[in-house]
Formats: sequence, C-alpha cells, structure tokens
Amino acid sequence: MNFGVLLFIAAILTVVMIHEAGHFIVAKHYGFKATQFFIGFGPTLWSTRRGETEYGVKALPLGGFVKILGMNPYEEIAPEDRSRAYSSKPAWQRALVLVAGSATHWVVAFVLLVVTTMTIGFPTGDATNRVAAVETLVGGGQTPALEAGLRPGDVIVGVGGDATNTWGEIRSYIRGRGGKPAEFTIERDGATRTLEATLGRAVFASSGRLRSYVGPGEPLPERRPGDEVVGFLGVQPQPEFQTQGFPGAVVEAGERTWEVTMLSVRGIGDVFGMVFGGELWDAVTGNGTRAVDEGPLGLVGAGRIAGETVATGNYLQFIGLIVGFTIFVGLMNLLPLPPLDGGHLAVVAYEAISGKAVDLRRLIPVAAAVISFFVVLFLAVLYLDLARPIRVPF
Repeated sequence: MNFGVLLFIAAILTVVMIHEAGHFIVAKHYGFKATQFFIGFGPTLWSTRRGETEYGVKALPLGGFVKILGMNPYEEIAPEDRSRAYSSKPAWQRALVLVAGSATHWVVAFVLLVVTTMTIGFPTGDATNRVAAVETLVGGGQTPALEAGLRPGDVIVGVGGDATNTWGEIRSYIRGRGGKPAEFTIERDGATRTLEATLGRAVFASSGRLRSYVGPGEPLPERRPGDEVVGFLGVQPQPEFQTQGFPGAVVEAGERTWEVTMLSVRGIGDVFGMVFGGELWDAVTGNGTRAVDEGPLGLVGAGRIAGETVATGNYLQFIGLIVGFTIFVGLMNLLPLPPLDGGHLAVVAYEAISGKAVDLRRLIPVAAAVISFFVVLFLAVLYLDLARPIRVPF
C-alpha cells in the first residue's frame, strides 16, 4: 500500500472523526447525554471511558457514531436521565445536533481550500508546454507517454514536425490523433530530441464525463449520441499557479466550495438515476449501453486515484479529491432517509409541524431497507472499482 493510499485513508478517517465530533460537541453543549463516541463499526479494538462517555475505535473503518441517550426507541431510560434524553429536548436543539455532523464537512472543505489557495494556489490561464507529470494507468499499465519516453520536466517544442510553445496547440494535436502515430519534439537537459507514440483514445459523454479509455489498437466501446472521442497521451502539463492572501483566499474558497457542492448535488442525482434506471446493473454485468468504466467511483477507486496523484506529485488533485469526497458524503448524509441524519431531521421537522410524536419503532423496517440498499450499492461500486481500469484522462 503506497503513501498516497495511506494518506487518503487517514484523511477520510479524520473527516469521519470531525463529523462525529460535530454531533458530540453540540449534543454536550445542550445537555444531551452522549454515552459513546466511536470511530468505525463492528468489534471494539480499543476504548476508554472519560466521565459518562466511552470513546473508542472499532474494527471496520466505514464510518463512526455518537450514541445519544434516547435515540434508540427500545432503550430504557433511568428516571434521573429523562431530561437529558434525545426525545426530551426541543426540536431546534435536536435539529442542531443532527445538522452539526454534516456541517463540519463544509467547514473542512472550506478550510482546506483556503489553505490551498494561500500555499499551493490554483492554475490561472493556459497551461505551459512543460510536462509536470507522466501518468501511468492505475494497475501498472503504461500510457502512450510512458511508452514514448516522455519524462517530467520535458518541454514540448514541436508536434507533428511543427514548432509550438503553447499547451493549447499541443492539446489540439493530441485530441485530433486518437489511435494514430504522433510525433513530439522535446527539449531535455539542453538537448532537442524527437519522440514517437501511438496515442490512445478517451471517450467522453456529452456531459463531459469520461466514459472509458481505449488503448492503441483496441476497439471502441459502443457509441452513444453526444459521445466525443479524443486522443490520449497521458501527461499533465505544468500550469501557472497563483496564490492569494487571506482575504482573496476566503473568497476563492467560498466560490470553489459552492461549485463542488453543486457538482455533488448532480453527482447524487446521477447515482440514483443509474440505480433506478437500471444502468448501474448494466455497468456491473457489462450489458446495455453502460460499460464498467462508467459506474460511480467508490472508496477503493478514489483511493487508487489518490495513490497515483500523490505518487506523481499532483497534490492539488489529491486535495480536490478529498474536498469532493467530503462534500459528497456530507450531502448524502442529509438525504431524508432513516437512519441517515437527514432521516432524523425529517422526523424532527414532521413532529415540529404536526405537533405529533413519531413512533420511531415504526421506522425500523424503513431504516433496514435503506441500509440494505446502501450495502448493495456499496458492493456494486466496490466491484466496479476493482474491475475497471481507472485512468487519469490527460
């Protein structure tokens, strides 16, 4: 397991811990009795008790939980604790406790983006003609760039025998020669040399999303209306980065947080659209118009991409992956489905509007169905992560 994957796992566990801390801190502030604070599920690996709360780590790092007295409808509550039980608190306090977990996701994303803007910066304008990174296919396969002998630091000064010094011209040349031989003139260590490669092809849907990558000589997958097929080399150009001071970084981070949130909203819609439209099953089985490359990206796939981005020194893309994952999970958790926080929020809202208490025991079958749905979704996405050859489309 490489350093990038370990860094990704550490980042996700940190996000989970901060999420649960959000619930816990707000609950304690308003006098709820929180009896457990755990990271993970399953058998307990380690725990310690401080005051009335047991803190610990469980074996399966797939989330975490804070146990608040009274949230379990079958839990017996001692008379002296009834005033501190979940059901005894005002609706607005319960809502704040529930929202606090997901709210931390936006705080984490925003802080990460502020720090990134002030330190690394974001690309501005067109990329340069210097190669920043040469990509490998996840799983160890070679891209056309690797086969041609391109290296980080090479400066591309010509394509197809014509001189060039802009990435826009280089990109147009690559995109137009999918599956065909290509010629690149480069400068390396003060010397000029010519490299040749047969380019692969990348298939993009009309939405701009990468559908699949096809190596040289491989047949294209079944085309759909709006698909665009372009050439693929496998390099990252060196962009010009611009950092900003704190005021500018706050504005930049706010704008990018909003953009990622909107992308996540559309992403959640795409996931459910694929599930209920049957396209996820098509991706898993390889039938229909969807290929295995097109399913949603899960933890394993994201971890593999994280490993590659760190290995190539592309820390900006790694941070973007963490920010996107963090906001996506925060939004998913707010869906009005028990046992998600959004499901509990829906119950609180119904009780506040109707003035009637909800018997949470009646929601247990619904919660079980939702859990089953997400388990099946998780396994399907896990299969796609392991089956498809994930590639970075540059």
